[in-house]
Amino acid sequence: MTLQEYSMLQVSEDDEEFLQQYRKQRMEEMRKQLSSKKLFEKVYELASPEEFLNAVDKEHKSTTVMIHIYETDIPGCEALAGCMLCLAAEYPLVKFCKIQSSVIGTSERFTENALPTLLIYKGGELIGNFVRITDQLGEDFFAVDLEAFLQECCLLPEKDVVTGSIHGTLVPDSEDSDLDID
Repeated sequence: MTLQEYSMLQVSEDDEEFLQQYRKQRMEEMRKQLSSKKLFEKVYELASPEEFLNAVDKEHKSTTVMIHIYETDIPGCEALAGCMLCLAAEYPLVKFCKIQSSVIGTSERFTENALPTLLIYKGGELIGNFVRITDQLGEDFFAVDLEAFLQECCLLPEKDVVTGSIHGTLVPDSEDSDLDID
């Protein structure tokens, strides 16, 4: 090995060490940024019109807020409530809420004809308005159906980005890879 080859090899090792240090530093910065974000992980029952307004207006501008307006005796409301419970666990950066239509003073006509309703807000602005969502999903649907519908409408973040970033990795687990060929 010549002196020139040796010095080039030394520079390569220094570059690799620098890159590893840089990657480590960036990962730590991203973890800190994510840890500063609020995790919701459940469905919040809103008990008043003021709580409804606060859920929409008081969250960070990057937080998606989904509000299910329901009544217990309306077909499809129970299915949507169950779906939201499942999705709240899978999308902890999204705030899921529900409120009875009688609490916010909707008319009987709205209650009979428009429920279940799903309203989606971001930065205080309404970005999704699904009045009688059963028209799109049917009366008996599952969390995967609602998730696919919301992703098709671009109203949910990509799941692997959310879960991967929370767990400290931006690469999907190797066990879950579609690239493995048995």
